[in-house]
Amino acid sequence: MSTKHQDSIRQYVNDMIGLETDISKAIRGQLDDDRVTRRPVLTALLDGIATASERRIETLKSISKSEGGALGAALKESVTTATGVLAGLYGKVREHSVSRMVRDDIVAQTTAATAYGMLLTLALSAGHSELQAIAQEGLKGCAPTVTLLTRELPQVVGEELAEDEPSANPAAVQASLAAIREAWREAPST
Repeated sequence: MSTKHQDSIRQYVNDMIGLETDISKAIRGQLDDDRVTRRPVLTALLDGIATASERRIETLKSISKSEGGALGAALKESVTTATGVLAGLYGKVREHSVSRMVRDDIVAQTTAATAYGMLLTLALSAGHSELQAIAQEGLKGCAPTVTLLTRELPQVVGEELAEDEPSANPAAVQASLAAIREAWREAPST
């Protein structure tokens, strides 16, 4: 394996460790919020995301160590780079409505799926089977959660709006969910 591939592997793996750590930490914080725990479907979904993320972190740390990755300064730099986009999203969880938390989780899972796609490409290019396996696992784990969280979002928004305005249109949730599903079905395929 070339030095360039090894350097890229170390950087990408450390980026994923930082990204997954931020996601897991933020979601665990959300699971301490009683507004979230009152929603059993959302709670189960978020717990599954955090648990899977934490499992992948351990594997990624093992790969980083075996590749000579320094989990100190290099990880700190990677965390800043990889998670800059999430910093504003996950800043002050308790100050956000549950709908904003779910929106931010969708963004985070989309970012993670994209990063795992990059990591998979690198692993395949470098012939790194262990990295390939964790990248595929991450991609297969994160991508569906975007859809599952997106499915929950209209219900959460509807419930929050109904708390403030009980006469809100009860059909809005179903109409919104149908429009979201249709938009994803209409996405062009390559």
